[in-house]
Amino acid sequence: MQTVSWNANISAISDIISTMQNMLHSQTTMLDLETPYSRAAFFNPNHCAIELEDQSINTIITERQQQLYTVLHEISDLETIMDGIQNLRQQLVEKKNKIIESIHSHERLRSALWRLPTEILSHIFISCLPEDKYLSPASRLAPILLTRICRRWREVAAGTPSLWCRLRLAIEHNDWQKRASCYDAWLKRTLGRPLSLSLRCYDNWTSLLRNLLQPYIHQISSLDIDFQQVERPECVFKDFSALQELIIPNHITFNLLSSFAPLWAHLIKVEISIDTQYGFLHLLRLCPNLLSLTNHMGFFKQKSLKPFKHAKLESLHLYGNPWISRDPLQGMFSALSLPNLRVLDVWNTSMWPHEEFKTFLVRSACPLESLGFGGIVITTVKERVEYVALLPSLKVVVRDPSRTAICH
Repeated sequence: MQTVSWNANISAISDIISTMQNMLHSQTTMLDLETPYSRAAFFNPNHCAIELEDQSINTIITERQQQLYTVLHEISDLETIMDGIQNLRQQLVEKKNKIIESIHSHERLRSALWRLPTEILSHIFISCLPEDKYLSPASRLAPILLTRICRRWREVAAGTPSLWCRLRLAIEHNDWQKRASCYDAWLKRTLGRPLSLSLRCYDNWTSLLRNLLQPYIHQISSLDIDFQQVERPECVFKDFSALQELIIPNHITFNLLSSFAPLWAHLIKVEISIDTQYGFLHLLRLCPNLLSLTNHMGFFKQKSLKPFKHAKLESLHLYGNPWISRDPLQGMFSALSLPNLRVLDVWNTSMWPHEEFKTFLVRSACPLESLGFGGIVITTVKERVEYVALLPSLKVVVRDPSRTAICH
């Protein structure tokens, strides 16, 4: 096909050159437009029409008209040739660019980067991913960008499941069909690997979202879900058998917490917002395998909390709101035992139940390694020294906007 095109261009060039040579040859003889009458008319403008010896004025005009027609025709031919030359030039420029592109693409093959084994290239691609916890399909960012460089990179990227295991789904847009197709193509590339998803649910989108996720429902191991505008959020969590990490930014009531009961048993990491101490302890009962818990709380002290021991929890992060409750933890440490706790972070709880916490440490006999206070938490150096006396390997960190102090 390229040979036929090239031969056609050569033929066109030959035709143009031949035509232009003929035109130039026709111009070698200078056109003589002088007549005896034209010189007479120049000296005497009022000279009347007379018959010349061999040629009348009408004959001269007819001849000039034929000459004019010939010149106009030649001009038209020349313009046609110029257009052809311009088109031919454009074709040659495009051909030049393709040749240069081919040279560059083959020169790249000599680079070590292009000869890397697929496994190493895959690891490099993974390092190119944005640091965001969840990724959005964007043509200028990895992993989509990696599929747009060359055929080999596209094949390697598409065949590397780890590039596609994190996804943020936006479902509030009108172009859902287009987005659903894009999300489905993305999820297919995970090849059965565990998935981390972030999504926002709305009642009118719940069924569409479930239809999209159903083929991958048993791959979802981490889920960040906002269902603030869903009337029956418990229906959203059906069949998430592989789920291990759950983040819910919504405020969770005790009844709603109980409605998710089958879901909690498999979870090892939870970030949630529960507003009562009783609900907090109930969550721990529902999650026997939980290793890490983050709770954004607005606790008020509750009476008659039943003692509870959670054997596996290693990391606990508590975020209070001093504008809602100034003493949210009072009474909770008296009911709670965490024998495997290693990390405890407390933020913005205002008052701190020092004596109660000391009793908790003794009762739990936990291997606590890090105790952090941040924001508005009222503790003293003397209190923190007492914690270290109980646990000599404990590191206590006090954080506020102006300083960070460490007590060993």
